[in-house]
Amino acid sequence: MKATKTNVSPEVEILMRNKRSTVLTIATRTGIKKPDTWDEFNNWMKTKSVHKKDLHRYSSDELDDLIRQFRALESNFKKSAEKVGTKAWYQKTGLPQASFN
Repeated sequence: MKATKTNVSPEVEILMRNKRSTVLTIATRTGIKKPDTWDEFNNWMKTKSVHKKDLHRYSSDELDDLIRQFRALESNFKKSAEKVGTKAWYQKTGLPQASFN
């Protein structure tokens, strides 16, 4: 088994990639990560994520914490999306958010 330049085994790299993929999938479903840009997601990670750092800087244990945070966030998003007029509802339905001006 050959270690990579970061001295992490290929198995650990695959595990880390899968954990990051889980985070990105949930982030996309909840609207934190937009399909065409990374800016909002990176800003969110630095200001609101559990360890306040870029995704690629998370260790395996920290990724577990982050996944837990994202699963809770997704659960709250789903509950909120059931209520008409919430930001989550507009995002789920794909309708433009109403302006009250």
